[in-house]
Amino acid sequence: MRFITVSRAVKVLFLLMLVGPLVVRAGYVENFIYSFTGTRFLGTAQVLANDAVIYAFILGVLYLSFLSGLPRVWALVLRAIGFLAYGVYAADVAVLVSFNTHITVGDAVAYAGYAPRYIAQISRKRDVLMLAAAVLGVGVALCVLFSRYAPRRRAYHVLAGLVVGGLLLGSLFTSNGGYNHGWIYRNFISYNLEMRSEGRGYSDGFVSEFEYVDRWASEPKTAELPNIIVLLVESLSSYQSAYFSGLNDWTPRLDELAKQNVAYTGFYANGFCTNDCYIALLTGRAPIRPPASGRYKRGASFGGFDYLAETLPRVLSQKGYATEFLMAGDFGFGDVGWWAQKVGFDVIEGHDHPAYDGWDRYHFESAPDEALYGRVYERMAMQEGGKYFMFVTTMSTHHPFVNPENNKKSEEQTFKYGDRQLGLFHDRLMEMGFFEDGVLIILGDHHAMVPLKAGEAQRFGAYRAAARVPMVVSYGNKKQAVV
Repeated sequence: MRFITVSRAVKVLFLLMLVGPLVVRAGYVENFIYSFTGTRFLGTAQVLANDAVIYAFILGVLYLSFLSGLPRVWALVLRAIGFLAYGVYAADVAVLVSFNTHITVGDAVAYAGYAPRYIAQISRKRDVLMLAAAVLGVGVALCVLFSRYAPRRRAYHVLAGLVVGGLLLGSLFTSNGGYNHGWIYRNFISYNLEMRSEGRGYSDGFVSEFEYVDRWASEPKTAELPNIIVLLVESLSSYQSAYFSGLNDWTPRLDELAKQNVAYTGFYANGFCTNDCYIALLTGRAPIRPPASGRYKRGASFGGFDYLAETLPRVLSQKGYATEFLMAGDFGFGDVGWWAQKVGFDVIEGHDHPAYDGWDRYHFESAPDEALYGRVYERMAMQEGGKYFMFVTTMSTHHPFVNPENNKKSEEQTFKYGDRQLGLFHDRLMEMGFFEDGVLIILGDHHAMVPLKAGEAQRFGAYRAAARVPMVVSYGNKKQAVV
């Protein structure tokens, strides 16, 4: 096993590569906390304190691997361990910046198979740049991995001891309980240890706090059995709407529909991912999963909610409805299609339907919203006079917010595109006479996976803003109300 010498340029590149994720993470968390609280340097200081122990380990292991007299096999093992720790840390930073959450063992197991495809889909316009960066990074890493460099000056040993010792000392200044969003600057090891608490059973008191018994006020009324379309708009959040927040004017068509129909101005998502929304809407239960229920098995995202006797599709089927689950994305991701079968849908369609052939594909192999709405029209035409319930899930407004009209990455442009297509969909339903005996329910599945805006936190409060989403029930502009 032959070791090589490395140039000074490679050493400099390696050091820059080593500290790069730390700098990115510190900058991201600093901006997040400053935009939320107006406090400077809290994010940077706490990231440095929380991540100091990880960098002490990485640097310590790598330094030991370069000591003279150490067998080459052991040097390679130590360096491989150091690079592995660095790789996991860098992956966590990438997840944090992209999705505003840490990487967890459960998510890594559940989504590892799809992650490479997703990364390829969202970065297709930057493939050359990313490939060049990857080749450079791998090249530098291999040079260092097989380097025969050995520090001989005593000053190097002293410096290494001071750096590692200083990092360990800095790790004593963490303050993870002092801020409402302290999770964001905790390191991924600390965060995952906290997530292991999911393995403990929930107390009856804890669960009861999530239950709400409404006060019913009823009066005799003739039962209505309209055709129903539930339109779940990916990542639709209150802050994007002038009507629902006053912060941005990215959804003018939705706002118009809200004014002309029934608008729910205090509506909240039951979770922070689409699958949580599916559970809440289609089973009527809060998505509090039983501890360790199939966490790493098929249907992990729906553990505890996959074999229920009473679900919305089944209830409607008993009323004579045909039930359909339609999306233009990959329903194999997260076992969505499998679960839709389990809760009783008659028809389930995803991205692989021939109706989407010829359309450009985006994240999760999805066709644009325009194509999905076209398929909805086709399914409506196939109904033979009976009642139907369609659960339609859009995908174009999913992170990383790529506008299908020009393939540019822009949150504002992407939501304006989604809003235009939503408006055109409503217009077409009006032309088709759907609202003569139909109702359209439009809502967001969860807050967009981006940091809270200062304005929405100030207006609604941090906890409410994080879950606040629009909902509009349209009767074809025949009923107006604000709930």
